[in-house]
Amino acid sequence: MKKLNISLWMIAILFLSIPTYSQARTGYVSDMLILTFRQGPGTSFSVLQTLKSNTPLKIIEEDKGYFKVALASGETGWVDKQFIVFETPKTQIIQQLNQEKAALETKFETVSSSLDQLKTQLAAQESDQGEKVTVLEANLKEAADKTRVLLTQLKESQTNYSTLQAQSQNVIEVVEKNKGFEKQNITLANKLAQLEKETNHMFRTGMIKWFLAGVGVLLLGWIIGQSISSKKKRSGSLLG
Repeated sequence: MKKLNISLWMIAILFLSIPTYSQARTGYVSDMLILTFRQGPGTSFSVLQTLKSNTPLKIIEEDKGYFKVALASGETGWVDKQFIVFETPKTQIIQQLNQEKAALETKFETVSSSLDQLKTQLAAQESDQGEKVTVLEANLKEAADKTRVLLTQLKESQTNYSTLQAQSQNVIEVVEKNKGFEKQNITLANKLAQLEKETNHMFRTGMIKWFLAGVGVLLLGWIIGQSISSKKKRSGSLLG
């Protein structure tokens, strides 16, 4: 138990002896001041540089009335804590306000330009819509005229259809008769083709017969001539 108490006291003393640290607060050099930036916490340490008013500093730790700070450049050093304030300097506030004002003015100009463009587009659309309405009215009138013409043609077509329907029975009869005539024409054409074949065959047969008859006549004449010639020769020999 005594060892535990001694350990707790030692831990407490150790914490009290450690320099106090700030939780990464941001401080600023006081207004109208040039502050020395030293290597250590005291005037005995050499000056690294001087800092102007409103320079932002990141507080790292505190010791002997001095803050160890880090600059925006990453350099670290020590400054007298009494010349550090934690309120945002008025000049920086004014600068931020001016920047915000400039940004708002830029946005306002952008919005105004967009509004003017929208007005121009709206006017153009209104003009375009007016022209479109005129064109649509003309198209509507043209469509109405075409509809009337189509209705007239439809009535005429209905009348013609009724007439054709009444005459369709006669047309059907004519078509049936034509079909009968076509069948007869096909039959006659087949018979004609058969007759042509038979005629060609008969013509070829007759030609052969006539050719054979002519050859027979010639042969018979030649035989008769030979007989007469031989008879003359015989009669001449007898006379001699």
